[in-house]
Amino acid sequence: MAPGLTASEYRRALRSGPTFVSSRRKDHTELIASAGFSHIEETDLTAEFSVTSRAWETERREQAAELIAAEGEAAFNERQSDLDVQSSAIEAGLLRRSLFVCS
Repeated sequence: MAPGLTASEYRRALRSGPTFVSSRRKDHTELIASAGFSHIEETDLTAEFSVTSRAWETERREQAAELIAAEGEAAFNERQSDLDVQSSAIEAGLLRRSLFVCS
C-alpha cells in the first residue's frame, strides 16, 4: 500500500488489493530492517503493476466465453470486478508495488 494513507484510504486499499497486502501500517523497509537486513534497495514497480492489472482485466474480457465455461459466470464476473477495483485503487495512488533487494 502507498505510504501516508488516511484511515478511509487505508481501508479502501486493503479491500482493493490482493490478499495479504497489509503489513499493519508498517513500512516494508522498516519490516525488512527489523529482520536484520542493513542494505535495502527498493525499486518502485507501481506503473508496471498498473499495466499488468489492466492487461489481466482486458485479456480476461477477450477470453470471456472460455473463462466462463471453465470457472462459471459468477466467478468470472467476481474476478473481473476485483481487477477493476484493484486497477482503480492503483490509479488513485492507494496501492503500489515494489521490488526489494536486501542483504
